[in-house]
Amino acid sequence: MPFEELTILYFQIAAGVMMGWDYFTPKSWREHMNGVLSEYVSGVQGRVDEDLSGALVFLKVSLPKIIASFIAFGLAYFVLRFGSSINGEWRAEAILVTGLVYLMLVAGGLITLMNIVFPLLVPLGLGGVFRGITMVLTSTEKGPLAGLGFLSLLVSFVMRYMNYTAV
Repeated sequence: MPFEELTILYFQIAAGVMMGWDYFTPKSWREHMNGVLSEYVSGVQGRVDEDLSGALVFLKVSLPKIIASFIAFGLAYFVLRFGSSINGEWRAEAILVTGLVYLMLVAGGLITLMNIVFPLLVPLGLGGVFRGITMVLTSTEKGPLAGLGFLSLLVSFVMRYMNYTAV
């Protein structure tokens, strides 16, 4: 997915403006802007932390279901091995019955795991990314505005790299 050169330039201009703010404005302006942005970023970070802690609590509560799913997978394996070991006159019936039991155990385990994993994708996936970004913005020495400029510059580098490697 190649990016337009103008889009990359916009990101680089935004990076230059945000990073240049630290050098070309009076100290009182910088402190005010960094204070406002720090307050906003801290609020976002707090909400992300709540989502992450809620996701971890959900994962902890779901631990018995996860263990039960893995037990179902283990039982499914043993049922399949048992069904394949039967020889003789009842082999077809044994394979049919053990195959159905195997499918029910695997399907139940997979559905249970999907019901646990899917609600965690957004809080842990995007929440982890936003937590990392807000941590960088709140801990940078130059302030959140210069940090946003740096992140904008990094995004422009990634976009340019994707343009070079696009097929």
